[in-house]
Amino acid sequence: MLSRLAGNVFHVGSAVERTDVVARLLDVYVARREPGTVEDDRLVAAELRSVVGAAGPGDDADRATTIDGLALDRHEPASIAAAVAVARDHARRAREVVSSELWDCLDVTRSRMPRKVAPDRAHEFLSWVRERSALAIGVVEGDASRDEVWEFFTLGRSLTRCASTARLLASGLIASGEITSWATALRACGAGEAFLRGRDHAPVPVEAAAFLLLDAHSPRSLRFGVHRAAECLDDLAPSCVEDEVAGFVEARARLDAVPVDAALDVVCEAGAHIAAAADRVMVALDERVFAVSAPAH
Repeated sequence: MLSRLAGNVFHVGSAVERTDVVARLLDVYVARREPGTVEDDRLVAAELRSVVGAAGPGDDADRATTIDGLALDRHEPASIAAAVAVARDHARRAREVVSSELWDCLDVTRSRMPRKVAPDRAHEFLSWVRERSALAIGVVEGDASRDEVWEFFTLGRSLTRCASTARLLASGLIASGEITSWATALRACGAGEAFLRGRDHAPVPVEAAAFLLLDAHSPRSLRFGVHRAAECLDDLAPSCVEDEVAGFVEARARLDAVPVDAALDVVCEAGAHIAAAADRVMVALDERVFAVSAPAH
């Protein structure tokens, strides 16, 4: 596949995943969070901006400002609105390989993105965002051949989810020994119900950390995402990014070596390591594989 098309499909997958990730984080940590002090809200907003990689200022005045900045601000590259626009734009550039159903889904989502949401409607809006993201992913998973288009789309999704989940696990949003903190993190990752299934008790920190870090069967766990991304890189990555890919594979091996009973002790360090490795791969792909050279004059 041409590097131009590959890059566009990769960024569609990455942007679609970002809409889901940011919507879940905002819904759990802002829209449905119990009332707190202004200082608590500001600290949560600053941590959220770090987790999603926001470029804007982190001193949000209140929850409404956080939602406006990370959901609706079209000038903030980490926001939902910006991610929806990026997904649509890259899908338009790759129309010869992107299905009509996926294009229609992204085009409609972009056209219906609001510019303002009332604070009491934030949960409803963020639920709609997650549904639109799930619809786009479902179109690809249900209809696309398992060829290079699917693999680049999946690689974009997997690296974005790995980086976001890893940064959350390494962030100050999780208090290592607090049950409520881990229950919130499980919901923010979309893994709350999956974790509780088969268990008759509330989340225990060590079990929750092991589930989000090491579970091999949950698509929301870091291990699952890292292995999925590594499989795609093994098929797709050219030699010009072999150093970054080798670093990512090494991070995967270190994660696989973590014992379940030690997950809580290493979760922050492991998260930071995986996030850095995933970010390096994405930057290398953009700079050396997907970059389009300027035309010669």
